[in-house]
Formats: sequence, C-alpha cells, structure tokens
Amino acid sequence: MAKPVDLLIIGGGPAGYCGAIRARQLGKSVVLVEKDAIGGTCLNRGCIPTKAFLESAQLYGSLSQMAEHGVEVSYSSPDFGKVVARKNKVVQRLVQGLVYLLQQKQVQVISGEAEFLSPTAVRVGEAEYEPERILVASGTVPADLPNLPCDGKLVLNSDQILNLETLPKSLVIVGGGVIGCEFATVFAAYGVQVTIVELAERILPMEDEDISKTLLREFRKQKIKVLTSARVQQVVPQADGTGVVQVEYKGRVEEQSADCVLVSVGRKAVFPKGFPGAVDGRGLIVVNDQFQTSVPHIYAAGDIIGGMQLAHLAFEEGMAAVDSAFGGSPKGSWQVPRCVYTKPEIGAVGMTEGEARAVYGDELQIGLFSMKGNGKAVISGMDSGFCKVIADKGGRVLGVHMIGPQVTEIIAGATTVLEHQLSMDDWVETIHPHPTVAESVREAALAALGRGLHSI
Repeated sequence: MAKPVDLLIIGGGPAGYCGAIRARQLGKSVVLVEKDAIGGTCLNRGCIPTKAFLESAQLYGSLSQMAEHGVEVSYSSPDFGKVVARKNKVVQRLVQGLVYLLQQKQVQVISGEAEFLSPTAVRVGEAEYEPERILVASGTVPADLPNLPCDGKLVLNSDQILNLETLPKSLVIVGGGVIGCEFATVFAAYGVQVTIVELAERILPMEDEDISKTLLREFRKQKIKVLTSARVQQVVPQADGTGVVQVEYKGRVEEQSADCVLVSVGRKAVFPKGFPGAVDGRGLIVVNDQFQTSVPHIYAAGDIIGGMQLAHLAFEEGMAAVDSAFGGSPKGSWQVPRCVYTKPEIGAVGMTEGEARAVYGDELQIGLFSMKGNGKAVISGMDSGFCKVIADKGGRVLGVHMIGPQVTEIIAGATTVLEHQLSMDDWVETIHPHPTVAESVREAALAALGRGLHSI
C-alpha cells in the first residue's frame, strides 16, 4: 500500500535538503530520497572537496614565499595521498553533520533511487509513496565530449580527478571555465605543468573581460599555459600510460603531452526514472516563476532547472519551491554572487561592463580601484587585482567585480547593495574598516563618482 506524505523530495543536494528543512519549518511531513550521499555534488564532489584541495595547495605554495617574510623553512615534495585523505575527512565530517541536522529536523531520509510509477506515485526500492507534493532536485553530473570519453585513468572528469592517488607531472585541462581554472590553480601550486585549452576567446568567458585578462596574466606568472580559441581534437594514449593531446590552435595542430587530461566543459542534468514533466531542448526541466513543472503538483529546483549552477542559488530555489508548493508567494529571483577560488580569488555580482554597455550604451558610471592602492592587499603580497563598480547614469549600482585576496568573502556586501537597488551615493556613506581589502569596493564607488581618495 502506498504511503502518504506531504512532500517527497528527489535529491539530497543543496536544493533538496534546504527544501526539506523549509518544509519541516512549515509543519509538513517530508521524505527525502538520495541515491548517493547526502549533500549532493556540492558537498561530495564539488564546492567542499575542491576548496579543501585549494586550501592545501595554497599552504604548500606559500612555503616558497616564507623567506620574504623572514621565515626560513625547508620542505620536500607534497604527500598528495595525505592531501586527498584530508579532503575526504573534511567531506565526511560535513556529510555526517548534515545527516545529523536532518535527523534533528525529523526529515525522513531514504537511501535509494526514486522512480515515478505515475505522476502521483513514486517508488523507492520496495516502498511506494503518494505525496501531496513532489520536489525534483536531482542535480547534474559532469558532461562528456564525444571525442574525449572519460576512462577514469588518462582522461578524467571533475569527479574522478578528486580521487587521484598521486600528483601528475603534467595536466591538460579542457575548458577554461570556473572548474577548469580552479583545478589549474590547485595543481600549478604543486608544481604540475598545467595547460588550459579553452574554446572561447578568453578564460572565464562569462565574467567581466577585465577579470579574465587579469587572471590570464596571473596564470602566466604561475606558469600555467593557456590556449584560447582552441579545440582538443583527440587524446592519443601512449604505451607508458600518458597521452598526447592534439590541439587545434591558430590554424594548426599542436601536440601536448600529458600524464592526465581533465575534461571540464559543463554539466548535464540527471532525471529520476519516469519523470512526467516537460523538458526543454537543453535537457533541463521546464518550470514557471513559482518553480512549478508542467505537472501542477510537481516542482523542481537547483541545477536541474538551469541558470547559474551554484549551491547558494540552489539553497534559495529549494526553499522557494517548497513555499510555492504549499501556498506561499516567495521571492523567485535574486542577485546572485559568483565566486571563483583561483589565485587570486574572484568575486562578482550583477552585470559585467559588456552587458551593461549593451543595455545602457555609454551612459554609465564606472569606477576602478587597483589593489596596488590597498594596504591589506599589498601586505598580503597579492596586489595585482582590482575592484570595478558599474552604475547607470542615475547612480544605481549594476555590477561589482573584484579580483584579489579574500574577495569571495567580501562580495556578499556588494550583493546586498544590488539586491536592495542602492545608489552609489548611499553606498559610499557606509564606513569601511581600514586596512581591509573590503575598503577597495568603497574606493571604486568613490572613483565612479569622481571622488576617489586613494586613486589617481
């Protein structure tokens, strides 16, 4: 006999588990179905493990700079096995914490794969459920390229590379987006010869052009080779287990040897069996502004519906979808900050300069402040970045773009400004502490107003 439940959620990633918590806050009974590990891609194969890798890599990379600070140290090559073990320990701890949290919230978590028997009935293993509402938050997996099948040995996707047992001597990364650039930062810090091959004209093509140019310059300092407007034709395996990567670049084919190849060209949706709703041409679930699918009692949220595939956006979408499902009128759109954990870090929100000019023409106010004028950035030895503030002619802030130390911790403040449609005049009235990298944002806004204090 089918079991009744107020809400059945398929997928225990950010959208799913936040939706479950929100439903419990509304007093609803919840069954959360997850076929792998609670936390989804972000916690198990994305945000958290990659940042654990980055933390270890940056600590190792900083050792070569200790002498400049008057500290003499000796060190050998990294023990990559311990790096992986620490990453796994961090992930395990956070997964266990999330499982405990859901238990305390009285969310019933079912391990298994959900299958729609009909639009109103879902089976998980031997159990059948007839939920009042269903939330699909089944997420995505790394996308493959037809000419570069991932074998888990020579050619890896972003899941597989997290479990490397030893450091490669050389790595070719196919795709210069966020994932590719972050892994380039990790492996270059350990002395791996890294090459990025990007089809677009620049790395991070969705970010502000000045951000891309600055990161490219910094990558070159880190001895990361970047080939843009380039395409990988194939990888030819060699007898010793390495590969020769054939790259079409500037009208010719270059060959690049590599111990392994990382394919990071985006992600594709994963659907529960028998999903009855409409899917668009990109293979994503179609939802309205209330996160409702073409089947009225079925909702969807997170990466499965497209947009920016970011955990913090999925948090909001999962909660909003549940509010909608049970009669609320939640906010359905947000100003979403974007963070890239390269060296230096990148934080951005709102329109790029190119996007703003396409809408407003030249009637913009743009302020730029170099980190070379920021005391905290100079102290940290990472002063090659900048902060850019873009506003319309009336002073309403349209976009903020930062590259420099700790900017991923700072961009939330700028997001508040855009979310509440504050003007630059309002913003610059807020005192920012000194010395901090955060004050560079106010300096950029002052510069846009023609009132810059520490800029020429």
